[in-house]
Formats: sequence, structure tokens, C-alpha cells
Amino acid sequence: MQLEALDDKELTPKRTITEAYKTIPDTVYTKKWVPLIPHLLWALQFIDYDDFERDLKEGISERAGQTLADRMEEFDVDDFDTSFLMSTADNIKRKSETMIPWGFPPNMTIRADLHSSSSIMIYGPSHDISFCGINDITREIEFAFNIHMEDGTPVDRWWIAGDDELFKRRHMKLGYKLKEMPQKFDHISEAANRIRDIMMDIRNERTPQWAHASYAVCFVFIAVGIITPVSNYDALGQLWDGVNAENVYKLPHPLFGYEPWPSVLNTMFALKRSQWCTSLSRMLSGNLLYMQPFGRDMMQELKTQAPEQFDRMLLMISYQLKKLGIPLPSQTANVIPPEYDPVRGEWKTLDFKFPPGPRVFYEDLDLSFDEATSGVLFNITHKSKIDKVTRDHIISIGLGEDTKYLKPEGWMEEEKRKKRARKKVKKIRKIIKYKKTP
Repeated sequence: MQLEALDDKELTPKRTITEAYKTIPDTVYTKKWVPLIPHLLWALQFIDYDDFERDLKEGISERAGQTLADRMEEFDVDDFDTSFLMSTADNIKRKSETMIPWGFPPNMTIRADLHSSSSIMIYGPSHDISFCGINDITREIEFAFNIHMEDGTPVDRWWIAGDDELFKRRHMKLGYKLKEMPQKFDHISEAANRIRDIMMDIRNERTPQWAHASYAVCFVFIAVGIITPVSNYDALGQLWDGVNAENVYKLPHPLFGYEPWPSVLNTMFALKRSQWCTSLSRMLSGNLLYMQPFGRDMMQELKTQAPEQFDRMLLMISYQLKKLGIPLPSQTANVIPPEYDPVRGEWKTLDFKFPPGPRVFYEDLDLSFDEATSGVLFNITHKSKIDKVTRDHIISIGLGEDTKYLKPEGWMEEEKRKKRARKKVKKIRKIIKYKKTP
């Protein structure tokens, strides 16, 4: 399907960020965490909370997990590796200029040539993670998605969704059902520890051949915690915000996280936000900026089954790409986040204050809206100093084997050669200047 941007007249917010936040009832469990994930506040600037809550109850509780589960069943195990990640596909020749889905977590992207090495470095050679989606209103687990990786490549997956009997599985010592576990603990990390006990048994039953592989669960609140920013840098920044919600922002507990944490990530999340963004983006994209794609299958399914949700999703994408613009990596790294007052239990400020400077607007890229939302990789890093982002900054468009390259093959090597030459000339000039000094 072809996506087309909404007209500017449809992209005028009905309310401010502050007014949008006030529309959320205090009874919503994750309200305190909302300012850390601004896409929800952007949405509530346009839509009424009642409409959002209806989407949450109907769209997420009944559709999201089951839809994803049904979609995964379309792939058989033999073609899962290349269908899901394409990292080993022979037809991807320019891997350093091609982005693919990461898998851990599924909604983030990574450069094809970095996938295996970075995944092994972070998670180890043999690893399982079960991603558990928690409803923001009921605090029940709505779905769980497990991926197993061997040597950095996903080789197996399974889902629990809908009315699966496994949600009724009880903890051997506590007696709580898997589905209700988040409701039983004030701190989500403690609940995650108990969820892991049950999920590990399920993992061992389903894939006994990997019973000795390392295993973790990832807990995430569906409406607030599932990251959907366009920029890969913003996605990493919001990941840091959610994980450090307790340690840095002094909220009751993290918004999402692993149980247990891989040691590498545990160390990296202790970095400052700017250090985290640049360090992890180096592992995932070589520090290159990537405008992440919006899956056409997902959008088509929304348009068919939930047209109102499709309209709202299109509204948010159009608003970001036409009005807000996508921050550059240096802006994301140096943003001033909202400030929370733990004593009064309220936010002093609600918005992220980005440094001034140019942003990415799709109309400046000489791309159609459909192309701009299919994934765009730029030769822009956190060190880049530019006045305006244009088509000349684009390396490639797309994801995986569908990638279209705008730069000629070998351009990266040529740029590196020129950079080395400039450094050499600069060094020679310094030597000449030094010798001329009396």
C-alpha cells in the first residue's frame, strides 16, 4: 500500500502538551511515566482520551498480541532467519548500508553488517528473551513473544496471545497466574522475576534443546512503553529514559526492562543519556541516523481491521515528518528531558527541550511520503554539523532486501580515504608552520 501524508490543515493540535497530559485520568497506572514517551502526549494533543482508551481496550487487549501471533505463523522455521532479519541473505551485498530489524528488541533496527557481532557481544552466543506486553489499564499480561538466537541470528520464535491456557499457569510457590502477575507486586521488576520463573518453564517445555541457554524476560507496558519514534537515536534515548525511570527520574519503578539484565547493558545503562545514545548507536548503526520504517503489512492490517487506529497512526507519522521534524543525533544526545518531583509526585516540566538547529523534514528530502516512511539511512552522525538535511545526505532507502541505494557503491571507502588525506595534509601543515616559527 502507498502512504500519503495528511494536509497541513489536519495537523493542528487541539490542545497543548500540558492540556493533553491532564486529560489522562489518575486511575491510569502508567500516567506518571507518560512524559518519558512523548508520542503518547502528541497523540492526545489531537484525540480525546476516551478514544485512546477505547483503542487500548479493544485494539491492544483483543487484537495486538493475536495479530502479531497470527503474522508470525505465516513464517515456517526454515525461512524465519532470512524472512525476519535478512542478515545472512546472499542478495544483500552492501550490508554496511542496509538496515534490518534487530530482533532484541523486535521494534528496533540494526545495520546488517553489525547484527551478529553486536548481538553476541550483548546477549551471548545462545540466548532467549520473552517480551511480555502488559496492559496499562488492567496491568495484565496481554501477550508474550519469545525469540531464540544462536550466534547472533534468530532461529526460533513462539507466541502466547489471546485466550492461551498458558496465561492461567500458576507460580509454583506463590500460586499467582501468569496473566495477573504484574498486579500482585508494587515494583514491576519483582513481578518480572516471578514471571521469569513461569516463562522459563514454558521455554524449557517448548524448546528443551535450548534449556541451558541464557534466558531473560522483558517487561513492557504496551501503550506507554512500546517505543515508536521515527529516529533510531530517539528510540535509544527513550529506551534509556524508560529503563532509568526509577534511578534517574525517581519514579516508582522502570517503565520497561530485562530480568535479569545482560551484564553489558547493565553497565551501559549506567552511562549518561548522551553517552548511552552515542555508544549504543555505534553498535547498531555505526552512529548513522536512521528514520525507522512503518511496516506496510501492519498499516494495511490496521486500515482493514481498525480504520480509526490507522487514521490516528497516519496522523502521528504525518505530524512528526511534516511539523515537528526529526531531531538530529546531536540534538537527541543533548536534549533536556522532563523533570519529575518525587516529593510532590508530579512533573515540573512535561516536554523534551531539544537544542536549536535543523531537523529532518520529509519534504526537504525530495522523497514521497511513502518513501520517507519506508526507512531512510543518512550519512549523519552525532558529530555532523549541517545547515539543512537534504537528499544529498541519504545513503539508502528501505529495510532489508528491499533497500534502494542512493550513494554509489564504494562511497564509504572513498570518504574514509579523503578523511585520511585531509588529516595528513593538516599534519603536514602543522609541521611546516612549526619549522617556520623562529
